[in-house]
Amino acid sequence: MIQTTRRELDVPLDSRSLAPLRTFVREVLGEGKLSEKVARLVVIAIDEACSSIILNAKEHGASGNLRLLVDIDPTRVKVRISDTSNDYDVGDISREELLKEFTRTKKNELGTFLIRRVMDEFTYIFRKGFQSDIEMIKFLYEEQEPQAN
Repeated sequence: MIQTTRRELDVPLDSRSLAPLRTFVREVLGEGKLSEKVARLVVIAIDEACSSIILNAKEHGASGNLRLLVDIDPTRVKVRISDTSNDYDVGDISREELLKEFTRTKKNELGTFLIRRVMDEFTYIFRKGFQSDIEMIKFLYEEQEPQAN
């Protein structure tokens, strides 16, 4: 039976934060009693999203924190990743140009493909001067036990 769990972690926007993030995610998913297969897939999706955020921040010389919230209930795993490093300027660029630039490299295309393949919902929200948020949801329909009639 899936256990309701809600935990969050703040780490610096630094590549050294990736190992503690992975450990945290595995622990939380273990507390939620997800199947090994689903947990492994969700870890991969979260790792890809956090890695992209951290590498992008490093590329732009940004500092700040990354906040990861994992919220599990019997129907879904909800993940929110907040980046508080909006202190770098991408210049005068439209949203379409920014998305095109983000998917310019094969690695980013593969990462986005991977996240969308694993997770059922994926939302990116950018608030200039505040923070960026990624919200991902994985529904657990294959995890649920059959109903007795």
